[in-house]
Amino acid sequence: WACEKVKASPTIADAELHDMITAKLADTPGVSYREIASTAFRVNRTQLAKLLLNNEPRAADQVPLLIDMQDDRLALVKAIESGDTDLVYLALMHIKRKRPIPDFFQIILRMPMARDLLIAYCKHQDLELLRSLYFAMDQEHEAGNIAVLEAYRAKDFASRMKGMEMAKTLYSQASGKDSAFLSKACEEQMKLLEIQREMEQVNTGERFVDCSLSDTLFKCFVHEDHAKAGKMKSLFKVSDKRWWWIKVRGLAAAKNWDELEKFSKEKSKPPIGFEPFVEVCIEHKMTMEAAKYVVKVTDLARRCDLYMRMGNYREAAECAVQAKDPEMLGGVRARCKDHTLEAFIDQLAAANGMG
Repeated sequence: WACEKVKASPTIADAELHDMITAKLADTPGVSYREIASTAFRVNRTQLAKLLLNNEPRAADQVPLLIDMQDDRLALVKAIESGDTDLVYLALMHIKRKRPIPDFFQIILRMPMARDLLIAYCKHQDLELLRSLYFAMDQEHEAGNIAVLEAYRAKDFASRMKGMEMAKTLYSQASGKDSAFLSKACEEQMKLLEIQREMEQVNTGERFVDCSLSDTLFKCFVHEDHAKAGKMKSLFKVSDKRWWWIKVRGLAAAKNWDELEKFSKEKSKPPIGFEPFVEVCIEHKMTMEAAKYVVKVTDLARRCDLYMRMGNYREAAECAVQAKDPEMLGGVRARCKDHTLEAFIDQLAAANGMG
């Protein structure tokens, strides 16, 4: 009856016809006002359709029709009022497809629930939209974070660099206390990526891009590209301790023992001491090389332990005697499995009153 009444009453005003229909159906259970409103919309009575749709208790029946009627704002409001996240997403995705992005943002930023649901959606489905949304919210720091994620998900080097440049710019516009640092970090990462790309072109088949600064320096020493390593040390302000650790490991990995010895003499007291030199030689089973450095380890307990790891128990025992430590000497004897050396250690202990 109501649908036919709508069709047959083109001259009755919207409000009047609405009141007539609702009065007539007031005591009728299970009425689908969506169907009546849909009929009004089909005969080009949009305002009447909206008035009738207000009587529909089910938001799931309201929202799709409001979308069909192109009342995006009202559809979104009704979806939010319902508390049904699926309906909110339905309205959001419709508005996103239909409206320019600035208009879309203007609508949702006035509605916290819609905004929060869009953010949740974008984190998994659309990082580019999320970055734009954060920027529209004046959250340049968060937009910068998303730009970094986009950059590292990019499939080609040019897109990676473009994303990092965007992140750098966004961080520079942000007001957070860490933003200036992050902007600088992006700049330095871009420089590192450029160097790594050059190294890949020279060393075909080996991966450099995405290595850490430390690993990149290490590979420079392995490939004996000391000039590039030096350039990177200056460019990235690598600390002395970090530089020495990396270079010692890299020269040992390259089995460049002459260069390692030369490097050990650059300073009378290396910032990392001489123990790392011994460690890398032991790791590569170069005990003759290790012997050059172990005598320079000033801590007698450490020197004793290093001698034992080298298999030099005689020298280890002499360290224990020099330290005047009977317990240390006993430890050397316990680890020594050679009867001749055991006898030597016993004699050494007796001669030095440590028996």
